[in-house]
Amino acid sequence: MDKYLEKILKKMCKMVGADYDAIDFKSSNWFLTHSWTKKKQDSFRQWFIDYLSDNGEARKILMRFPKKDKKWVELAVDNFIFQYGWKEEDK
Repeated sequence: MDKYLEKILKKMCKMVGADYDAIDFKSSNWFLTHSWTKKKQDSFRQWFIDYLSDNGEARKILMRFPKKDKKWVELAVDNFIFQYGWKEEDK
């Protein structure tokens, strides 16, 4: 796993109090093992947008089209959260 993805997954784990080292990220449903509130997801989203906006190397590794344009960064972040974000807690 590259260092940029590792940083993102560690942040996700920290947001929900999960032990990063205890999660098998090679498992097909690892992202279903924890949940977060909409507020925590939104906070993670903003952190992730800022991280990609400020880190050109991370954009090159993590984005299909590594443009710094805000719309492209937001699209990449939203796609990541859709694919790999924790379950959203019921209200």
